[in-house]
Amino acid sequence: MAEAYRRTKGPVAFLDESYQTHNPDVNPAQTFYVFTAVVVRLPDMDELRDGLRQIAGSDYWHSTEALQDSDGPAAMQDMLEFLAEGSEPCVIAHRVPIDADDHDGEAARRACYRGVAIELAGGGDGRWDPVDLLVLEERNQDNFRNKDRRNHSELVAEQRIPRNTRLLPTSPKFEHLLWLPDLVSSAYRRSLTHRDKTSRLFSIIKSRVHFVDSME
Repeated sequence: MAEAYRRTKGPVAFLDESYQTHNPDVNPAQTFYVFTAVVVRLPDMDELRDGLRQIAGSDYWHSTEALQDSDGPAAMQDMLEFLAEGSEPCVIAHRVPIDADDHDGEAARRACYRGVAIELAGGGDGRWDPVDLLVLEERNQDNFRNKDRRNHSELVAEQRIPRNTRLLPTSPKFEHLLWLPDLVSSAYRRSLTHRDKTSRLFSIIKSRVHFVDSME
């Protein structure tokens, strides 16, 4: 991680997702895929990590799990407010509904990743500088990791993003800044799926979010 940060010239984007795919308990119209990036300047990384760990009171955080705990929603609110106090832009690609034949959501994931990566690499018209390092939460299975690498390589081959734009999969246990897109993705998901207090968490960060089109 440290070597990757030394080689980057601009800010770093941290990416995570949330989704609801087809299953017997979900109406097809309620399916979705959300890919979120939070863009962080290198000089701000340590302060963000320290603040997140202080709020969590731990070196471990997962928003979905936290929301099942009585103290989790309050901690999540504090983290989102902490993020909202800074200058980090958030970028979301949202596909809804997922195509009926996309049973595992992989086609939606590809489209959302493409949309986010293209916007990040191109720069955000003054909102963020071009990003050449995308840090993605690594998936558990080799075939899924290979798909993520292939999705990125296709963008480079198509000249949709510069050749020097790198994708770095890793675990949140090694890079706690991956908590940030997990927080934003989970908050946005709750705004879609719930009608309780947690559905309002996204309003804390909404003004900092830029929505982009998913790309085929």
